[in-house]
Amino acid sequence: ERTAKQVFIHGTRPAGVYTAGTAQNLTNLKGLRVTKRCVILGSGDIGLIMARRLTLEGSKVLGVYEAKSTPGGLTRNLRQCLDDFNIPLHLSHTVTRVFGESRLTAVEVAEVGPDMKPVPGTEEIIECDALILSVGLIPENELAEGLGAALDPFAKGPVCDQDMETSVPFLFTCGNATHVNDLVDYVSESGERAGRAAAERSGVCKKKENSAVIKPGKGLQYVVPERLSLDSPERRAVFYFRSREVCRNKVLSVKASGKEIFKKGYQALKPPEMERIEIDFTGIELEAGDEIVFETEDKA
Repeated sequence: ERTAKQVFIHGTRPAGVYTAGTAQNLTNLKGLRVTKRCVILGSGDIGLIMARRLTLEGSKVLGVYEAKSTPGGLTRNLRQCLDDFNIPLHLSHTVTRVFGESRLTAVEVAEVGPDMKPVPGTEEIIECDALILSVGLIPENELAEGLGAALDPFAKGPVCDQDMETSVPFLFTCGNATHVNDLVDYVSESGERAGRAAAERSGVCKKKENSAVIKPGKGLQYVVPERLSLDSPERRAVFYFRSREVCRNKVLSVKASGKEIFKKGYQALKPPEMERIEIDFTGIELEAGDEIVFETEDKA
């Protein structure tokens, strides 16, 4: 989880500033009441779930503040965790300062402009005893990075191929070590694929040499995996991707060396909702270094 320090919140460091995961751990596993009146920064799924959980524990959630103009969590969590409990969501707002010495006493919130900077004159002081941070997740990439695996600058996890093998030969990745998944089904699926591939590679000493490069194009944040190994016997590949922004009536187009090999229409794409597709590359001629570009286009 990203922390207050990583999102540049000014002020002291009093007790009462928690990441959503820490608040979840203290509440669910240790049976502690972490707050009576709190503000939640960020509309990520764990923060939304904790808004509901804390409300059920008798705490008052004064509001969820999101710097972006669109929510960061799944639609079902927005409805079930905020709407059903009348918890207000404030888009284009952020926490700019915290107050308190030994314990948090208040936070300052402000409106955020299109440049993602606080708008002067919109500041408001909210008295509370806790600030819950749900400001984004990053993969558990320390182990892979320590072993020399190349990292994807956008997904933040290790670069891998369709077998989940990283840039370090015989080192495999899966689940939230690769990228942040919003469904446990995808975590399990990638784990099964990595385990099966690792078992098949256990008696093979030859390194993979030839790969095509997967690139996110117009409209996409990232695509995982980032490479398609041409040395692997597995020609059917599962890809996960996220859109860059909320968009409607789009077509995902996949092109290899400029030639379209796959397309799929979507009524809506949202950054919080990861998409999954499966492409069979059997019969498609590819050479090492070829680029396979994923991008969105308007429906005809």
